[in-house]
Amino acid sequence: MSTTNEALAPPAAAPAPVSAALATTKALAGTTQSKPQERDSRAPHRDGRTGGGRGRPNGKRNKNMGRNDYTRMQDESKRTAKRLKMEGGQRTEWKPREGVADEDKEERKPKRKVAVMLSYCGTGYKGMQLNPPFKSIEGDLFEAFVKAGAISRANSDDPKKSALVRCARTDKGVHAAGNVISLKLIIEDPDVIQKINANLPAQIRVWDIIRTTGSFSCYNLCDSRKYEYLLPTHVFLPPQPKSWLASHCRKYAEKEGDLEGFLSRQKEVEGWWPEVMKKTAEHLKDEPNIESLMAQFNKLQEDLTPTAMTDDEELYRKIMGFQMQQKRAYRISPERLERVREAFRQFVGTNNFWNYTIDKSFKDPSANRHIKSFEVSDPIIINGTEWLSIHVHGQSFMMHQIRKMVGMAMMVVRCGTPVSRIKEAFGPRKISIGKAPSLGLLLEYPLFEHYNAKMAKENDRAPLDFAKYQEQVDKFKQEFIYDKIFDQEQKENTFTSFVQYLDTFRNSTYMYLTSAGFKAIDDLRANGELEWKDATQDDVDVDSEGELAGATEEG
Repeated sequence: MSTTNEALAPPAAAPAPVSAALATTKALAGTTQSKPQERDSRAPHRDGRTGGGRGRPNGKRNKNMGRNDYTRMQDESKRTAKRLKMEGGQRTEWKPREGVADEDKEERKPKRKVAVMLSYCGTGYKGMQLNPPFKSIEGDLFEAFVKAGAISRANSDDPKKSALVRCARTDKGVHAAGNVISLKLIIEDPDVIQKINANLPAQIRVWDIIRTTGSFSCYNLCDSRKYEYLLPTHVFLPPQPKSWLASHCRKYAEKEGDLEGFLSRQKEVEGWWPEVMKKTAEHLKDEPNIESLMAQFNKLQEDLTPTAMTDDEELYRKIMGFQMQQKRAYRISPERLERVREAFRQFVGTNNFWNYTIDKSFKDPSANRHIKSFEVSDPIIINGTEWLSIHVHGQSFMMHQIRKMVGMAMMVVRCGTPVSRIKEAFGPRKISIGKAPSLGLLLEYPLFEHYNAKMAKENDRAPLDFAKYQEQVDKFKQEFIYDKIFDQEQKENTFTSFVQYLDTFRNSTYMYLTSAGFKAIDDLRANGELEWKDATQDDVDVDSEGELAGATEEG
């Protein structure tokens, strides 16, 4: 099979049709005097339009557009503008592809409703969903379908003409070992799959195209989804003792009379940081002014900012590099591993996850989601670093939900917080939860149990099951997903950067992780010591640029 690395950016979405204003003139029959033209005294619209009617730039009301439709249109327009501003991107209008003008000359071929079984590596993409003008998985897929003849030139100007639907929308940088899209394709060519793959980059593979029932929607008929999250075990080490978060965890444990409980929850790692600091000083003992620099280093953990640095930048980097080596050499104890598993079990069942996503309120019924299982594997060693594989099975997930669940469990274990704090976050109190990096997240596969058992059988259709491609999927997953995750973490220390940022976030935002819980946030705000700041999107969300604005479903 031949592949190319050509990745074509998808055209942008078609502009909404604009009804031209029809000029009307009232003539006075039987007279020679015309009525003077009246001046339009209507105030200009707040977005720059004159008139004030809904849905039309000329001020005339579009009678087919209700208030809710108009509000949604305005909100989407604002979100798109904000996304473009964040990315520095330029709007590009959706234009028909080359050859659309000759559609009458093209032989018309029948389209069939199908499910496309695929895998992809999300590195370099702004997510799964078509999101002009940004590079997306669906954009490259649609281009490949057109080039392979699976979509006619007449329908190549708009994916909606092919009724394209994805089973699970993955965020920027998130991978999928198995995902499904449903749409109408021309599949009479027996080599259509090979032709599609030949027009896709190697990091996107189509395994099969399966005929479905005419009304099939892979999103609506998916029973549940399974995701996997990979992370190094050293993220469960406690914060550096001199850091802002660590000092406040200790302070509130003493204040709340929970010092004994706090120390017991950190017992298996209580000596790790003192031993590493001792090894660091010994390792760099021949460096000039090492004692002074170590003192500066400890002070920096208290006052660290993204641009903070010591007098000797090179030596500072040596200290950080040596400590990073010690983190990679860390091996989680059975007691610590059980605490990690206990934390993730708190999510199982039906709960209100409004704090684990965006644009949801506590009373929003759609924030209630059911988690069937949350399992943590035994640790494995990859490139000298110990990793855990976490598997979550749920009916559906909201935007960022999985990454926030991982982030919450991670911080609860690291800070010696009672695991009951996870359950408390399902309540009406609004809190900010840091998103774990997208690097470690991948969609394993969706499940279509009801469709396979009933609808597929009744209509003589093949079941939708990734088990038949397991060998190819496993090979793809190892080469294009696992290896990339391990290599990127080795080079960039993504997880260490994430936890260090939270440890040094000098604000009341994460004080609910202390022994005082939510009361610590209220105390700090009441005393005027620190102001509340929601760091969910602007500060901790360091890798979310370009995600589809307003999209709330991850899958």
